[in-house]
Amino acid sequence: MIDRLESTKSEGGRRGRAVPTGAGFGLAGAVIAYVFWGLMPLYWHLMAAVDSVEVLAHRIVWSFVFISAVLVATGRTGEALRHIRAVFTKTHAPMARVIVAASAFASANWLINILGVNTGRVVELGIGTFLTPLATAAIGICVFRERISKLRAAALGVAALGVAALVVGLDRFPTIALSVSATWAIYGALKKKVTLAPLESVMLEHALMLPFALAWLLLGNGGSAALRFFEGFDGISWVLMGTGVVTSIPMILFSLAAQRLPFTVLGIIQFLSPVLTLLLGVFVFAEPLGTAQAAAIACVVVAAVLFVAGGHEERKRAADGEEK
Repeated sequence: MIDRLESTKSEGGRRGRAVPTGAGFGLAGAVIAYVFWGLMPLYWHLMAAVDSVEVLAHRIVWSFVFISAVLVATGRTGEALRHIRAVFTKTHAPMARVIVAASAFASANWLINILGVNTGRVVELGIGTFLTPLATAAIGICVFRERISKLRAAALGVAALGVAALVVGLDRFPTIALSVSATWAIYGALKKKVTLAPLESVMLEHALMLPFALAWLLLGNGGSAALRFFEGFDGISWVLMGTGVVTSIPMILFSLAAQRLPFTVLGIIQFLSPVLTLLLGVFVFAEPLGTAQAAAIACVVVAAVLFVAGGHEERKRAADGEEK
């Protein structure tokens, strides 16, 4: 099981494909995940009156509950536990360290997203998610030595111009933007090294964070968070429980996508999320959209067209190579 990704990659290489076998599932998973994340500020806004760290703690707890329930319902609990135990053997110690680091960066990214919405900086949060695909694609090229066509390189260049316009157009240092992009790009790079099944991988990440989340809810501020949740069980309590569903579904899909798609492809798909988040910031949360932001969106559209054209070119070359 641990070697599944490596064998898949080698098979894909022998067939001359531009992306690994199973990329169709990975592509669908990535698109759905980023649509989820792009619209996520709507959900966090429902909890604007709740402390951001408290929301994060609930998100971890209820995500773990949801994923565990899915494993039980599908009869995969025993198999998942065996695979997870295997990760913590000496043979797979490097993967265990990667998963621990991934859980830490995921938690940091979640907290920054919640803070961005609850402090009225949704547009800046969108800017940060514009930065993330560039960081992701750069990691793909520099760390994983992925190659891209000239058209796709041009797409990244045009996108970079758009991001530069956004950053220059801000009237303050973009702390939220830079931190949300850095934490997620690193998380994605770490996930590239994890060969556990997506559901098992996400379950393990949440299990590692669970003790800290429970400690905060039960002991932080004298256990006031837990008391508020149970004593005044109302609509907010249901919304907090729902964080488990809205968190787990896109993370499972992203895990699937990260294992099956080249990082450069994943980097471009990520532009779905910032476009949706920026639109929410402007039209739903009534935050201002300046000329720089509008120019950046135009750049991203051009970049997407170039990247799609580059993909068509690569597939055509691969097909020509097979015929020869």
